[in-house]
Amino acid sequence: MVSSRSRRRLSPEARRGELIDAAIRLLDSGQDVTNWVQAVTAEADAAKGTFYVYFSSWEEMLVAVRNRVLRDYVDRFQRLTESTEPIDWWATLDAECAAAIEAIARQGGLHAAVFHSNSALGPMDEGQQDTVAAIAKALHRGMDEGAFRPVDPHIAATILFSVLHSAADAIATGEQSQRWLAVVHDLTRHWLAPP
Repeated sequence: MVSSRSRRRLSPEARRGELIDAAIRLLDSGQDVTNWVQAVTAEADAAKGTFYVYFSSWEEMLVAVRNRVLRDYVDRFQRLTESTEPIDWWATLDAECAAAIEAIARQGGLHAAVFHSNSALGPMDEGQQDTVAAIAKALHRGMDEGAFRPVDPHIAATILFSVLHSAADAIATGEQSQRWLAVVHDLTRHWLAPP
């Protein structure tokens, strides 16, 4: 039987990428989904069997989603580090902190699915970059430009990542987000502001 909708011809990499994009959108929406495989193929406008051409299970899909999320996060900091445009480092730091806290604190969302499920134990992409190292490079550039006081960028990135995760965990349990955002703002100013 021929489907009434016409299927787009895509390369295997593009089709796999569309399935991952669809899974990210669905997970990020926080929807309560009964059958994730069916929901992802519907969201990607792909045939139901297409999922199993590229992924052997939902857990394998979550590993691919996790690797994509981490790669995109690292790439964003890499672009920031390599940019030749002037950067308002404090506005950028505030925005990145707020975005990270919001993403981590969202109940049942993308972060919970890919970092607090079985997929967290799955293999990383070969050459997967470290998110802390990416943050450290951006902080280092901010230090070089005099926006931040000189501290060990790796240690600063590690501590900042831990603070953001702790703040998000507190918000996820019901604490007021504005209080935590204000505290993170104050902490970064007192800690990283030049003398």
